[in-house]
Amino acid sequence: MSASRAATRAERLIKMEQLYLQRPFSDAEMAERLEVNRTTVFKDRTLLPAPFIKVEGRWQIDKRHYLSNVRLTLFEALALYLAGKRMARHTYLSQPHVASALEKLATTLPAPMKTQLVKATDRVLKQRKDKVRLEVLENLATAWSELRKADLTYFSLRAQAPLMHVFSIYLIEPAIWSEGIYVIGYSDTHRKVITLRAERIQEAHVLLTKFEIPKDFSMTPRLNDAWGIWTGPDAPVQVRLRFSAGAAARRVQETIWHGSQEIVAEPDGGCVLSVRVGNTTEMKPFIRQWGPDCEVLEPQTLRVEIAAEMAAAAARYSAAA
Repeated sequence: MSASRAATRAERLIKMEQLYLQRPFSDAEMAERLEVNRTTVFKDRTLLPAPFIKVEGRWQIDKRHYLSNVRLTLFEALALYLAGKRMARHTYLSQPHVASALEKLATTLPAPMKTQLVKATDRVLKQRKDKVRLEVLENLATAWSELRKADLTYFSLRAQAPLMHVFSIYLIEPAIWSEGIYVIGYSDTHRKVITLRAERIQEAHVLLTKFEIPKDFSMTPRLNDAWGIWTGPDAPVQVRLRFSAGAAARRVQETIWHGSQEIVAEPDGGCVLSVRVGNTTEMKPFIRQWGPDCEVLEPQTLRVEIAAEMAAAAARYSAAA
């Protein structure tokens, strides 16, 4: 084979791989797209190092078993290393897919990063196994990637019994402050877009029914306003927290807690943190963890709620003493 023909085939294989990742093609459709004959397409397809599946008589790369080739700079590698380490530290169940992803990522990284990710992989695999949770997550991923509805059995935190949802998954989003995963989409049961915590989904079954994500759907503005994942129906509210001088104020000032934050240092060494959030409920654990070193200045409703919770906690400890 001449060098020019080899180059042409190499370019065609790259193009075919890109197209098969986008949608299914019959050999005739691919031949027409690439302006070659069907025999050439058939031969070239067998040369692609990718797993194929047939979808309604057409060929498509099976994304569930497809490994992308990624070339990284040192600093891109560091970014993925840090993301991988964070994922590993927030994985408290044995997750073979997480471990496999970390192993594959490790092979692309420089030696020090590779060593640490391999250790993280071992830690993930030694965690407690939960086959039901793993199956639910796999089915959620399949339903989302293939834009197929899912039949979900969901047991919300304050419900007395599970509720069935026929659910169109628009987005899967990780929690910021915990290991949780949230599923955002349209519930046929509630007839609106809602958010479900994946860990509370007891069963998930992928349906044949397809759906489309609305073109005007975007959670980005609302998630930008969220302290974690929760959003509210109204405009964001301003939350102002005063932190005591010393370690608390220094810790607050050295960290970016939220995209909207403003921090003002006070003459006594303390500081005031201001953020605008769509829902203040998720901020309560953050506020409580500082104990007496954090005071809610506004909104007044949140100040009253935290004061009542602190008083109840103090009363419990007093009774125990």
